[in-house]
Amino acid sequence: MLSNYLKSGARVAAACAMALGLSTAAVQAQDHPLFFGWPGYEAPELYPDYVKKHGGMFRFTAWGDEEEGVTKLQSGFNADFLFPCNYKIKKWYATGRLAPIDTSRIKNWDKIMPSLKKIDGAVQDGKPVWVPIDWGQTSVVYRTDLAPEYQNKESWEILWDRKYKGRVAAFDSLVDAVVVAGLMAGIPDMWDYTNPADVAKTKDKMRELVGQVRFFSNDPTTLEQAIASGEVVAATVWNESVTRLKKQGLPVKYMNPKEGAMTWVCGLSIVKGSKHLDKVYDAINAMLAKESRIWEINEFGYGVSTQEAFDAVDSDLLSELGLSKNPDDILNAGIFQSEIQGEGALQEMFDEVKAGL
Repeated sequence: MLSNYLKSGARVAAACAMALGLSTAAVQAQDHPLFFGWPGYEAPELYPDYVKKHGGMFRFTAWGDEEEGVTKLQSGFNADFLFPCNYKIKKWYATGRLAPIDTSRIKNWDKIMPSLKKIDGAVQDGKPVWVPIDWGQTSVVYRTDLAPEYQNKESWEILWDRKYKGRVAAFDSLVDAVVVAGLMAGIPDMWDYTNPADVAKTKDKMRELVGQVRFFSNDPTTLEQAIASGEVVAATVWNESVTRLKKQGLPVKYMNPKEGAMTWVCGLSIVKGSKHLDKVYDAINAMLAKESRIWEINEFGYGVSTQEAFDAVDSDLLSELGLSKNPDDILNAGIFQSEIQGEGALQEMFDEVKAGL
């Protein structure tokens, strides 16, 4: 009788949900945590163990960039776990909403490369608040058939080359666009904008870039389509875009600029008060599993945080992706992205320049 009563109650609940315009799938989705992070990380192949255990995926919402993400969290947005990158961990923590992580619940914690666990900001008030997951670079992908001269002089300067005015694109981001302008403007520290003179120099360089670009975008697909069609000859992208463009057979190359490519590391953090804490840990464990990490290397071309995944991938493929069996060699080679000092002034400047001021 109790069983029949419960079934009847479930039918009533489902009927009420449908009356409110909610599907059964939508109701069931509420039983899963909400992941707030970078677009593209909703792929079930990244979390096979979670899908097997829970019969489906958790919920996912993407931000445009981390400035937008932090603002939403500060405004009370209710997510269960997040995907911050190393240069923003402190700012996420300053919202007061990151929970300490119980590393005893992370199955592969001991398999994470030690150098990544030591990243500045990963530990706050003596407790870890961030689990390193993957890493990659921000650089320029360009069409070797449309800009052949840059094969012999790879440089961020292609974005400012008057020959390609209106045929370049860039990220709509402080860390992936404005800081590059600071680098090219020659300021002493491309992560420090507390000196108004350095902001002014960067502003002049950004004005030039705004006059050059066909568009700014944080959507990898938009940037990839523009490169594929020839609408733009060069664009700032991450590794995954180059991987996808090469799979289309396009004549593209990912620059190793003479000024240096930028390297970042991203990972997972838990939001305080999550009602789905067990499933959040299941999701973290699923993403750190060997199967997931190998899939990300193959499909996105990113480096990952566990050495065992690199050991399982063919050396020739790693070389083709710009990776190696010793990932610390790559991690130490680029310009490591850091927390921006004077970020408020830099954001204000960026907004002004885009508005034509």
